[in-house]
Amino acid sequence: MFNVDLAIKFGSNEIIIFRKGYGVIAKEPAYLAIVESKGKSKVKAVGKEAEKLFMGKANNVDIYQPIKNSEIVNEKMATILLEKIIKNVIRDRFLLTHLNALVAVPCALDEKQLRLIKKVLQLSGVNKVTFVQNSVCARANLELDAHAHLMVVDIGKYLTDISVLTERNFDFGRMYFIGGEDMDKSITTFIADNHLLTVTDQSSEAIKNEVASLYDRDLYKTEYIGIDEHDKFVRHEISANEVRVAIQNVYDRILGLIQDCMKQLDKTISADVFNTGVMFVGGASSIAGLYEYAKKKLDMPIIIPDDTKDCVILGAGKLLNTDKEFLKIEL
Repeated sequence: MFNVDLAIKFGSNEIIIFRKGYGVIAKEPAYLAIVESKGKSKVKAVGKEAEKLFMGKANNVDIYQPIKNSEIVNEKMATILLEKIIKNVIRDRFLLTHLNALVAVPCALDEKQLRLIKKVLQLSGVNKVTFVQNSVCARANLELDAHAHLMVVDIGKYLTDISVLTERNFDFGRMYFIGGEDMDKSITTFIADNHLLTVTDQSSEAIKNEVASLYDRDLYKTEYIGIDEHDKFVRHEISANEVRVAIQNVYDRILGLIQDCMKQLDKTISADVFNTGVMFVGGASSIAGLYEYAKKKLDMPIIIPDDTKDCVILGAGKLLNTDKEFLKIEL
């Protein structure tokens, strides 16, 4: 039997797949496009191509987003989506191929949702499913004492996952509905209030990705196209400092949540976290100046890996390659 070992991360709105011996082989938005033809449903596109159809408001095409906030909201469509993505990226699969999947998930998914994810993966062709927390995967990227308590803060598009764990114990986990999308909306509102222009949240996300910074007086600039009160397209300039003003409140709220979580910990655990530090992962953790800003606000060690967005899936890949025992979610 030919074994294929995968690590799969269910992000806020995307699916990432790592294959042992290959690395990341798929990173697709969780979109599925279906067309009706002669009374039958047919898959027109998945992932990035389906997202383009969604953004372009394609006619005569039904667009589904069966995975939202790391949860499956449409079992049938999620099964079709995952089956298609897996088939597209594992082309050397044959009859006796046995697929094993280590699945990284946020801390707050309940047993019912985990069982649904397992069912969908099995219907998609995965033979064995093992669940692990995102924070366990992130921690696998660090060389830490096995008994050291680390706080992992995973800032996704819609959710922020805050966990505290050692190599052998998961001590604390909370999930909050705040993330990169809130930053995009804040930029959109800032432009409307200060530039008197209308932009989409997608345009604001592009601005954020290009120039966002938490440094004071960062003068780096970029251009965007907005719509004025006369419905005319206007090219305008925005600085990194303006973007900071727009989104700083979102980071302040997340840092406030971290402080609240610290107060909920046992004193010996919180003291250990103060010594080990806070690890930031997720796309919104890559913003310039976060290390200095968080260190000043929290007054504790701050860890920001080089690849914040893919830190969890790369850590899951490391767990695929280890003989050591690691924390798993038991169902």
